[in-house]
Amino acid sequence: MGSNILEERMLEDTLTTFRDGSQSESGVSPAQGVMLIDGWLQALQGDPNLGQLEANLNELRVELQASQPDGQHIRSLLENLADQTQQVAEGPTAEGTWTGGLESLSTILRNFGSKL
Repeated sequence: MGSNILEERMLEDTLTTFRDGSQSESGVSPAQGVMLIDGWLQALQGDPNLGQLEANLNELRVELQASQPDGQHIRSLLENLADQTQQVAEGPTAEGTWTGGLESLSTILRNFGSKL
């Protein structure tokens, strides 16, 4: 991860969306979450090492679009995504500001999930 411009742009957009959402009363909406997930799925497309991450993103996308989203399931998916993001941040190919951004994203996902 971190090797292409689209991934870097998605990381920046995701961090900005969550930071802005944490400062507003409404937070990050399910629609914003789906848009971010779609962007990540496009950015990660074709990377054979990220199959589980993509599966969790797809599952979260479906849950966010459900007429009755399951908060517990969403919390669990966010925790899994936070763990996976942390693993990538600490992985042997992690480097520079990319690593710090992924660590921030991992923390944000954990915090967001804990508030559901």
